[in-house]
Amino acid sequence: MLKVSDLCSGLAIAGLGLAIFARAQSFVSVGASPISPSFYPGLVGLVLTACGLGLAISAIRRGDVRPLATVPAWMARPGNIVAVLSVPVAIVAYGLASPALGFLATSVLVMFGLLLAFRVSVLWSVAVALILPALLHLIFVVLMRVPLPSGIVEGWLR
Repeated sequence: MLKVSDLCSGLAIAGLGLAIFARAQSFVSVGASPISPSFYPGLVGLVLTACGLGLAISAIRRGDVRPLATVPAWMARPGNIVAVLSVPVAIVAYGLASPALGFLATSVLVMFGLLLAFRVSVLWSVAVALILPALLHLIFVVLMRVPLPSGIVEGWLR
């Protein structure tokens, strides 16, 4: 989306690392193990902090004085922004709708919406949105016996 300067992103990563490290220190030790539950999250926090500071310092050394953030050319077209935002919206929509509608109905609707957002023709969108969820249902539910959310369509298939 936005192109953020290395100085800003490095400082943000270092801040995230420090927050992770500080939060990990509140984890309660269980038992007499020499490695407490806070060890690995704390280590990840410290590594993130070091990497973020390294990125920020290298930006300062290079004299990288770009603005904090710049808008790339692809964001000038509203359709591109809709396409990018449709992915997280589709994930949330699937999570909210699949318990009630089931895997097949939700997948068809979400996939159709995603394909349209990415400017795929309506005919191809309908074809893919009908065939791919059915194929995934066959592979996961029928062949591999992985339970997926059951709904209206799955009730008809029984």
